[in-house]
Amino acid sequence: MPASPRFRKALLPVALAAGLAVTMSAQAEELSYALGFPPNSAADDAAKTFAEKLEQETGGEVTVKLYAMSLLNLAEMSDGVRDGIADIGNVLTPYFPRQYPHANMAAELTMLLALDSRAKGRQGMAYAGAMGEFLLLNCGDCTEDFIEQSQIYLPMGATPEYQLLCTSPIKTAEDLKGKRLRVAGAQWSRWAAHFGASGVSLSGNEVYEALEQGVVDCTIQSNPELGNFGLKDVVTDITVGVPGGVFSGGSLSVGLAPWRDLSTEHREDLLKAASHLMADMTWRYQVYGDRDFEEARESGVNIHEPSEELVQASRSFVEQDIKEIARNYTEQYGMTNADDKIETLRPIVEKWVRLMDTADLSDSEDLANLYWEEILSKVDVESYGL
Repeated sequence: MPASPRFRKALLPVALAAGLAVTMSAQAEELSYALGFPPNSAADDAAKTFAEKLEQETGGEVTVKLYAMSLLNLAEMSDGVRDGIADIGNVLTPYFPRQYPHANMAAELTMLLALDSRAKGRQGMAYAGAMGEFLLLNCGDCTEDFIEQSQIYLPMGATPEYQLLCTSPIKTAEDLKGKRLRVAGAQWSRWAAHFGASGVSLSGNEVYEALEQGVVDCTIQSNPELGNFGLKDVVTDITVGVPGGVFSGGSLSVGLAPWRDLSTEHREDLLKAASHLMADMTWRYQVYGDRDFEEARESGVNIHEPSEELVQASRSFVEQDIKEIARNYTEQYGMTNADDKIETLRPIVEKWVRLMDTADLSDSEDLANLYWEEILSKVDVESYGL
């Protein structure tokens, strides 16, 4: 029996409201982003930039809700993004060696930076670019590791150069003998052993007390940790330039389902926002590190240059360690063509060192534009992760 005109008229506002709700739902989508880092950290500030840029690029059709130190912690992040607990997450791949061997091998090769004296103060910016270009554009096995975990890889950034933050002077190879060094990765542990020191594994939160109580003599970290963990209150000596390398084992991982649900245009918008995140995070780390280094110097911390003999011996170690890294990943993770992948990565690192040595960068916006032009604009959003 057909509805009466009065009944149809009564239904009209309901239908219009429902249609409007559907339209608004189709136009606006909110993505959840779990950071794993605390509020007001460099990662949190960079995530805010990402959220602002994505909303701006999409005209408000895609927004981001940030969860700093909530929803997922760093140890839960990979599985959490895989299982859809968060749409986006900061995945630190060294936490998950079996899941991301190819990305981890590239991240373990950051001491390649120590072979070149250019791009001082921009080593993290250089390796962030190299990691992004290698993984996204030159290593199908790398991105496939992420897809197997139901997510896509996007570059996250890198720290400044790793140095020796110590409680006694270190200038020569002889000074390193017998020292206990807190290390944050296998490559730095091997470097310590090569020079007769011992590597000690500690969480970042344990380093202050370990230095204060003499459990370790030095920590191999970057300058922002002088402020982040208050190390400038216990460190008395900093040796710059050795061992070198940076931490770059991070992914701005986006779950496959939310990625595939985005339109082609909005996937490109997300990549543009990601270029700002990796630039913002890397730039902030460098700025914070420079600030904390100067504050440490002004407070009386002694700054040392390593002897030329130590620099050359360290570079010789790096060249030999490249072979060790290839062998380890072949034997432990069954990686095929590890040597070939390293040979692909090396000229990309050299390219980014050259770029960072000469680029006219006044702020993170300039860096984001460079990352976009050289890396993220070249990703095929119609096929990547689909």
